[in-house]
Amino acid sequence: MAKVSGPLMSMDARGKFANTLVFSGWKGRPTVRQLVQPTNPQSTNQVAARNMVRTGGAIQRFINLSVLVNANLTLNDKLEIAAITPSGQAWNGYLVNALIGAGALAYTAGQAAWTALAGGEQTAWDNAAAALVPAIPAVNQQVAGGGAGTPLSGGNVFFLQEYALYTLGLQTVPGATPTVYA
Repeated sequence: MAKVSGPLMSMDARGKFANTLVFSGWKGRPTVRQLVQPTNPQSTNQVAARNMVRTGGAIQRFINLSVLVNANLTLNDKLEIAAITPSGQAWNGYLVNALIGAGALAYTAGQAAWTALAGGEQTAWDNAAAALVPAIPAVNQQVAGGGAGTPLSGGNVFFLQEYALYTLGLQTVPGATPTVYA
């Protein structure tokens, strides 16, 4: 952001000028910047990326609130993830990176593994997600154009969480039987 003194031959200017510049103040100093028209693309790829991040947020909320310990780990998920997070990174960003992966490959693989489960196995994951403290709720999804999509069930989100832990090398790949927390 550029600092200006005496913009437009005055001591202070505010607002839009010629649909190209915006004059304002920042920390008591007059500033000028290019006018930017905000956009909110609702393309298929943008909505898919937002859905993945929304799912990552739900997983982070569960991990933050959970005092339960995964039977495959010594500590709760948050402490296990924090222990392997590289220096200078936050555990939650590291987790979301593992959940989504480069080019969304990890997320796509996790969803493919979820889809490969039989109906009764998915129901078992849904029941396990509902029995957790706190329970993992369904996560709303959107479709291109911004409309409501089919929500991910709590079991699907729980499965993706366990798949992210697998991606981080903290446990084996999740399968037909839900992970046990105590």
